[in-house]
Amino acid sequence: MTPFFRRIRQKLANENQFLKYSRYAIGEIVLVVIGILIALQINNWNENRLSNKAIKAYLISFIEDLDSEKKGLEIIVDYHSFKFYSMQYLLNLEGSNSFDPIADRKDDIPPFNSRTYAVWDKELPENYNKEFIKIAYGLMHRAVIYPTAKSTFEELKSSGMYSKIRPRIKYDIEFYYGRMKNDFNGKVESLGIDFQESLAKDGLITTDAYKLPDPISLLKNNPERQGLVKRMIRESGWTVQAATRAIASNQELKKLIEKEIASL
Repeated sequence: MTPFFRRIRQKLANENQFLKYSRYAIGEIVLVVIGILIALQINNWNENRLSNKAIKAYLISFIEDLDSEKKGLEIIVDYHSFKFYSMQYLLNLEGSNSFDPIADRKDDIPPFNSRTYAVWDKELPENYNKEFIKIAYGLMHRAVIYPTAKSTFEELKSSGMYSKIRPRIKYDIEFYYGRMKNDFNGKVESLGIDFQESLAKDGLITTDAYKLPDPISLLKNNPERQGLVKRMIRESGWTVQAATRAIASNQELKKLIEKEIASL
């Protein structure tokens, strides 16, 4: 097309038809500008398409992280529900009836369910049961790793794609992980360490407890250990509540992200 316009310009110049030449020149400029704009539009469309494709891949991976985290949160609910009741069991055997977990606003803890925790497949004992006492003491120092995978979240931020996600989704993601970090702060695990240190003063470790003729004697007339067990009950109760809330937030965030994926 360029040689064609060049011949026209030459002909018009030779014929001294300036007005007609100007019209053709302007027309050529307009065509070039339109071509540039079309090329830019195609380029922007292609970039948006590739960007949306990348974001979609990240969000699909994010859904997988949420599913994994949900399973972990369900384990936390089971574990700390079991611990909540097993610690109360120890206190009741010891005779410490002053602590009422229901009055301590733990009225929404799931009922004891032996099927959810593999170490005990029976109902909660009503009387002295040394085997269950062994399990209860064993839980004193055990920890559950909280399921904040965040691998896709961190990768998404480092990729530069995070800024292209809608503000509502970014807010919900940051709120979800922010609350997880605040709720699962390791307090219940630190109490287990404190209990071990208390036993160490008597030359014992947690697993020595059930070897004694009467393991409950470790709590009797020992306000420090009784207080630690009460605090474990409280923290386990709060942890169950936090994990239950996190599961609900997890599912709400998953639905929002699935809706965003469908729109891309």
